[in-house]
Amino acid sequence: MRPRSPTRLSAAALALTLLGGCASSSGPKVEEAARSGFDRVCAPVTRARHTTGTEAAPPLETLRAASDRLEARGFSRDAIDIAEVIGALPLLEQLLAAEADAARTRSSGTELRLLRFRLAVSDRIQLAMLDVSSTLAVIDCEGERGDALRVRLQAAEDRRARRLGLASILIGATTAALSGGLSLGGASAGGDIAGIVGGTSEASVATALLFGETSGRLRTERNLLREVWARPPRSELFPRTVWRYLTRRPLDAPDRPTPAETVAAEWRAGERFGPPGSQAERDRTALLFGPGGVYTVQELEMRDAMLDLLEASIALMSEALRVLVIELAERPSVAGG
Repeated sequence: MRPRSPTRLSAAALALTLLGGCASSSGPKVEEAARSGFDRVCAPVTRARHTTGTEAAPPLETLRAASDRLEARGFSRDAIDIAEVIGALPLLEQLLAAEADAARTRSSGTELRLLRFRLAVSDRIQLAMLDVSSTLAVIDCEGERGDALRVRLQAAEDRRARRLGLASILIGATTAALSGGLSLGGASAGGDIAGIVGGTSEASVATALLFGETSGRLRTERNLLREVWARPPRSELFPRTVWRYLTRRPLDAPDRPTPAETVAAEWRAGERFGPPGSQAERDRTALLFGPGGVYTVQELEMRDAMLDLLEASIALMSEALRVLVIELAERPSVAGG
């Protein structure tokens, strides 16, 4: 059998190169245009949902004096703190005054006044609980938006991995056939060339599989994470009671970090965004706290974990409200009764 001609050797090498090139070209740009199918579904129907009717916070000295009076009359510090958060502190003081009046003069008028203040406090508690529930629902919805995109990207990544795996098998089989055939035909140099080109093509496929990553676009104009990260004095995204809970410092511990500060510190812990001061950190914070951008699966998982932590922190507000409900229920409907 005659040795293969240089033209045939070149054709064989070209075939292997094309196989490797086609395999590696199906990389991360496949899903660049992927978008969430319900970008605005989590937006509230009206901005009125964020209006709770709580009054502006009185001076700190006034709050501390009222807190001391309520504590002396049997309310715990936790109940007082959450009452101040939801704007029920003046109502609690009026409730105490009504209890004193009912203790001195038992009449239908004093009992009705006492009942009216109890119902007013209960209305504030119920409204605050609804604020918590609605906020948790919005956070869940934001998480589902990211999860929907992540599922699409993972499906695209699985398809890409299967294609690259099949391409790698095909290249390996073609390389073995060509190099073996050329060697048997007496063209050992051609077999070596085919082996080198085939190995290079397989390495190209492996590199595409290892470093390629799908990505998709997610819009986050109403970015709850950004609000907690920046902590403006007033939030347009959170109900006022929830925002007060996240950003308020306890009256008896003004140096203690607020829940929002604790959440933000936990987000930053462990160089989650990259080395401090690095370009990677700046790019990732701009993506996570900006109006939207192109996310990888890893960044979507990071965003989901951050939303989960924020959700858990807000859910604790329900426990504080529960304490206030219990202490209010334990008080007699008529003082001394």
